[in-house]
Amino acid sequence: LHKDGRIPADNPFVKTPGALPEIWSLGHRNMQGAALRPGSQQFWAHEHGPQGGDEVNLILPGHNYGWPKVTFGEEYGGGKIGSGSEAPGMTPPKWVWVPSIAPSGMIFYQGELFRGWQGNLLIGALRGHALVRLQLAGDKIIGEERLLTELGERIRTIKEGPDGVLYLLTDSGQGRLLKLTP
Repeated sequence: LHKDGRIPADNPFVKTPGALPEIWSLGHRNMQGAALRPGSQQFWAHEHGPQGGDEVNLILPGHNYGWPKVTFGEEYGGGKIGSGSEAPGMTPPKWVWVPSIAPSGMIFYQGELFRGWQGNLLIGALRGHALVRLQLAGDKIIGEERLLTELGERIRTIKEGPDGVLYLLTDSGQGRLLKLTP
């Protein structure tokens, strides 16, 4: 949508009879974090799956990401959802967590303070009690590192300061603001 609420003429469903013209993509369960990739027009998001099956997706116009027809998770308490983890016409996730980590905030790191992290996705994990670093090569996620697991705290969100320092909020009765430096 435009800032004034108008629907852009190039939205993927503007000319589709019976579709809502403001829809950009379909098949999402429970998005929790999103970020625009710097230097590109790419919109990345992650979502909570059901029991397992948390996903990271590169959100493309008009694509269907499958929920509830396809998922890597299952019903709470067990049981199949949909037809499996892939199907024709459904865009597969770029990364999946089984078991679930309950992803939260998400950024693309741009600073120089953490050498080798530029362009990586940094994601908080509520259930996973970690800061998750996903390494990218083009549009593919090629590796994962879990950091700060020794804290045993739910990481709610992450922000990058202008000097490349990372700030994290933990999610508990004694929640904290953490400043992360090398």
